[in-house]
Amino acid sequence: MVADPEKGLVTDLMLGMMLVFGFDVVLLLGVFWIAGLVSGTAFFTVTTIIVACYGVWIGYRWWGLRSAESTEPEPLDELKRRYAAGELTEDEFEAKLETVIEEPNTGDSTGRGEKTANRQQQEPAVESEQ
Repeated sequence: MVADPEKGLVTDLMLGMMLVFGFDVVLLLGVFWIAGLVSGTAFFTVTTIIVACYGVWIGYRWWGLRSAESTEPEPLDELKRRYAAGELTEDEFEAKLETVIEEPNTGDSTGRGEKTANRQQQEPAVESEQ
């Protein structure tokens, strides 16, 4: 089950379960501990287990959201795939390739767009030296 990015990291269900089940059990055990009906070890053990369960749940959702974000193909990879599949002619491929290369930054965190822009700025300087 992949986490839905639209719902965010913590959902209403998670908050409801934490409030109804988690906090109530911890509060009840805390009262029993103060009254001397439950040992301190039992109180802290159950509290740790409840907090750990919610931590694992949130961690699993975070991992699912990160996995969902990384599945989008890069524009250049998608363009190569379409050309290889025969969806684009050579002229269409070259025109779209120019568009992809000329974009200053595609918004990815790797900075590939910036490297391409820097390379294009350096090429005219090399040509003018010759």
